[in-house]
Amino acid sequence: MNISENKRVVALSAVFALAFGGIVYYGFGETQKYAAARDSLREISDRFEGYESAQYPPTRDTLKSIQQAVKEVSDVNKEMQEDMNRYRNFCFDDGKQISAQDFQNKLRGAIAKIGQLGASKGVTVADSAADLGLAAFKNAAPVQADVPYRSFQLKAVERVAETIINSGAVVLDKIYCAPLPEEAAEASKPNSRKAKPYFPLSFEVAVEVKKGTLPAIINAIVSDKDYMLTITGISVKGLDSLPLMDDYTAPGAPSAQGEDLGSETSAKPSESSSRVVAVRKTGNPDETARVHLNLQVLYFNPAKTK
Repeated sequence: MNISENKRVVALSAVFALAFGGIVYYGFGETQKYAAARDSLREISDRFEGYESAQYPPTRDTLKSIQQAVKEVSDVNKEMQEDMNRYRNFCFDDGKQISAQDFQNKLRGAIAKIGQLGASKGVTVADSAADLGLAAFKNAAPVQADVPYRSFQLKAVERVAETIINSGAVVLDKIYCAPLPEEAAEASKPNSRKAKPYFPLSFEVAVEVKKGTLPAIINAIVSDKDYMLTITGISVKGLDSLPLMDDYTAPGAPSAQGEDLGSETSAKPSESSSRVVAVRKTGNPDETARVHLNLQVLYFNPAKTK
């Protein structure tokens, strides 16, 4: 691997590390936190373009650059591997398989828990969210082969619901759990060569929140230490009606004589020359918005990743 390739690896690793670490900020305007993340990504992008086009002579300084590049890649890889191991071990839990009936009991317990948490925090849990997107399994157990994946999906959904309620949402409006992907069926086959070591399980959540709390909710979800959660889509719609425009008031007519700049009253602008300061009518942090999130949680296949 030449120095240019090493530098490309460093740049790509840095981009992945930023994304992996959850440096994602969805706000309603320019903020210092958003600007800092944006500038970091832009700087990495500029470095990547420079590395790709640059030529490096075979000198001692080049050798040092190679060694530094290798060290940076190793450090990033080690940190990311530690994160992946933590996610994987949490997914494995104690390694014991649960029955379909056990899953039903866990689902009913989770439904009751989220309902009680919402009531204690003053958050409305709508009927379309109360069953955590798994209403079909409250009275009819899933097939045993699907239980490991549905159980993990349930735990991830429960964690996201808890995060949303604890972060100051107004309404937990809807939860939908997607059907299991084809990878789950393949992973259920004993000794399958096509089974993947990990694959995503999808679900969707709709909430009503105060606009000022949305960044905290988003960051809390993507920075979860136990589940590798990814937001694959987001839609935000304001629920507050825009205020009517103020009636037009013509500015005062300018004085025909002008103003005496040397007089005592010249320090203060006259009524005719005073400026009108704009007043914010919308975009306040306490306005309410409906937010729809598409999410994925990574499931680790014990048969392939132990």
